[in-house]
Amino acid sequence: MLWPLLLAGMVATASAAQPGGPASPGPGLPFHADGKTMLVTKSGLGAWMLYEDPANPRMNCSVKFESARKKRSGFTLLGPTRKTPGAVILFNGEDIPSSPSAQDIQVELVQHRLASTQLRATQLPRQQGSQEGLLAVAAGDIRQTMKSMRDSEHNMQIRLEGTTVFSLDYDGLALARNAMLDCLEGRQFAGQTLKEATAEIRPLGTSVIMGQAYFKGAFLAPRKYPPKGSEAVGLIWMTDEFKVWYEQVKRDQKMPKHIPQAILKHFMRTQILDDKGSFMFTNMPAGEYLLITDFSYERTRNQVEVIGRTDVYTAGGNYVGSNDQITVNTYAFQEGVTFEKRVVVPADGQTIEVTLDKSCLFGC
Repeated sequence: MLWPLLLAGMVATASAAQPGGPASPGPGLPFHADGKTMLVTKSGLGAWMLYEDPANPRMNCSVKFESARKKRSGFTLLGPTRKTPGAVILFNGEDIPSSPSAQDIQVELVQHRLASTQLRATQLPRQQGSQEGLLAVAAGDIRQTMKSMRDSEHNMQIRLEGTTVFSLDYDGLALARNAMLDCLEGRQFAGQTLKEATAEIRPLGTSVIMGQAYFKGAFLAPRKYPPKGSEAVGLIWMTDEFKVWYEQVKRDQKMPKHIPQAILKHFMRTQILDDKGSFMFTNMPAGEYLLITDFSYERTRNQVEVIGRTDVYTAGGNYVGSNDQITVNTYAFQEGVTFEKRVVVPADGQTIEVTLDKSCLFGC
């Protein structure tokens, strides 16, 4: 079935301009979907975003690079605030270990064709609902920090005790640097807001598609929900344009290497909002959609193993037979599930509530 492959392969590129559901600008950032967050530039690697605070010129400026890859990672350059005069680089990624409280550690920065650098960092707790760990590195003067950075990096890594916990490819820093310097000088960025950039990718509406996703493997089995904070629910906008393109994909029976920009607008993901699988897509136009969820949950399996044999004899010493000595081992493993549901929004402005579930009466 091609739906999960298509969704996984295409939302990464589409999400670089944040076209999906509720704004999720990344952990620890002062970004908001209120017109203050601007799209600086985007490419196949990801997108640079600028946050500016018109109420406090020259203060609270931030630029963030968000990777377009499915395994989310990125980093943010945080400028001076009234409380913190120096710059901070904040790395976020799923492989960065979490800490229950802020903890000072030593990390190694590895860059292509450069000697590795030892850095003092602060390991931070994960934000509620996020699967990404955080590392903060004090960087002194933000202007000098950005000036020392290269416009692009391939396989930039951070290692903790010899283990790579963060890796990233990025480009476009020169444009992000100029936007940041303008913000630090009190000049407002003359680019697009994230909402305006999204409108170029696909039409925006005022409808909401919301609901709950879960899997129930048997009649008496408990519900299994996708993890809170994960991007386990995706959506495909089923326009006539998309259906024509998808028919060709089905005939070829393989993932295309290059996805037209006009097709990317049809793919979105959103985060699971709580421990009960709640999700929400906002700013949706009227039309037909396909909701897809893809997640893993823990299952256990019992395995019987023969560890020996006991011979049985009568009181007179005659051999009767043998009994196997057995042990039962219980193993935990991850089981993946994928299922879908079609949804129609009849008119703009409506809120559609959906139960996105797969329930198997006799087991599946």
